[in-house]
Amino acid sequence: MSWVLVTPPAGQLIELNEAKQQCRVDGDDENPVLQRAIDAAMSWLDGYRGVLGRCILTQSWRRTIHGGAGTVRFPFPDVSSISAEFADEAGGDATYVVRDTDRIEFRSVQGRPVNVTITAGFGNVSDVPPAIKQAALMLVDFYYNNRGGVSDGRGVPPEVDAMISPFRVWRV
Repeated sequence: MSWVLVTPPAGQLIELNEAKQQCRVDGDDENPVLQRAIDAAMSWLDGYRGVLGRCILTQSWRRTIHGGAGTVRFPFPDVSSISAEFADEAGGDATYVVRDTDRIEFRSVQGRPVNVTITAGFGNVSDVPPAIKQAALMLVDFYYNNRGGVSDGRGVPPEVDAMISPFRVWRV
């Protein structure tokens, strides 16, 4: 089973007024289009399937492990809290050991299902590296100004890739 978002970020990395400034938009007529661009940018960058391979703002994810003892790798760096509880009627905490900050190892779970919940992310908006925030703003601007798509194969601006590159987590 894959990781499932349990608690989304409390706020947004990019607020609508910031996107309006970045895209040089006055008035409210374009608000829905700008919000879609913000949502698309964050979807591309953040979380389990995001290109960064990490959580930007603090959020919690859960995975249910079925079966016996073993090792569970975290899908993200920057994990700030971990909990493991039995997922059956008897409940209770499962015993685990953190290994190399990127995985936990269960000692004995007697074949019972376990819910593993992690909290990860840089923290609040003020804790996010400025390069990630600027890259997200540039991506919003790109999506806003290229609503019909780009047919020359550019994908996203190379400046965005350059800005996020030091923060990407590559999974092997």
